[in-house]
Amino acid sequence: MAVSLLFVSLQPIIIRSCMRKLLILSLLATSASAEVQQYVVADMESRAPIRDVLIHTDDNQDTRSNWDGTFSLHEGFGKINLSHLNYEKRYILKSELKGDTIWLMPNMNALREVVIYGERRFDNRMAEMRKSTMDQSVDAQLARIKIPSGPNVLAIASWLFENTLGKNLEKRARRKKALKVVRQQEAEYQQRWDALEGKKE
Repeated sequence: MAVSLLFVSLQPIIIRSCMRKLLILSLLATSASAEVQQYVVADMESRAPIRDVLIHTDDNQDTRSNWDGTFSLHEGFGKINLSHLNYEKRYILKSELKGDTIWLMPNMNALREVVIYGERRFDNRMAEMRKSTMDQSVDAQLARIKIPSGPNVLAIASWLFENTLGKNLEKRARRKKALKVVRQQEAEYQQRWDALEGKKE
C-alpha cells in the first residue's frame, strides 16, 4: 500500500517531466527545421528549374542544385554566389531574397543548338584519315615485334626444305614441263603425219 501511495503522489511529477521532455524535443525539432532553408533556382525567361547550379555562400557552404532546381542552405550566410555555364553569374545578399525562388538570366554567349549541313566529302576524308592511322598503327605493331635471339628456326627449315624436299619438287616440275613439251611435239608430229598421209591418198 505504501508503494501505491508513493506512485500516486509521484504521478504528477512524472507526467510533468515527460511533458517537459516532449516540449523540449518539439522546440528543438522546429528550431532545427528553421535553421535549414530550401531554395529553388529557375530560368528568368522560361521559368523552368535549373539543375547543376553551383552555389557558394560567404560562410563556406558549397552545394549544387538538384534536378528540380532545389538546394538547401543553413541559416547564417550573408551572401550567395550562383554560377552555371549557360547563365550569368549572380550574387545575392540574404536581405535581397524575397521568397524561395532565385531567378537566373540566360547567358547571351551560350549556344543553344548548332545544326551543321554539309556534303559527304567529309566521310571520304574521314575514311582516308582512319586508313592512314590504321596503317600507322599496323607499322607500329610490327615495329614492336621482338625477334628472339638464338638459332634462326626459319632459316634452318628453309635450308632443310631446299636440300631435301625442294630438290624433289624441282625434279617433278622439270619432268612435268618436259612431258608437256614432249606431248606437244607428239601432237605436232601426228598432225604432220596425218597431213602427209592425206596427200598420198
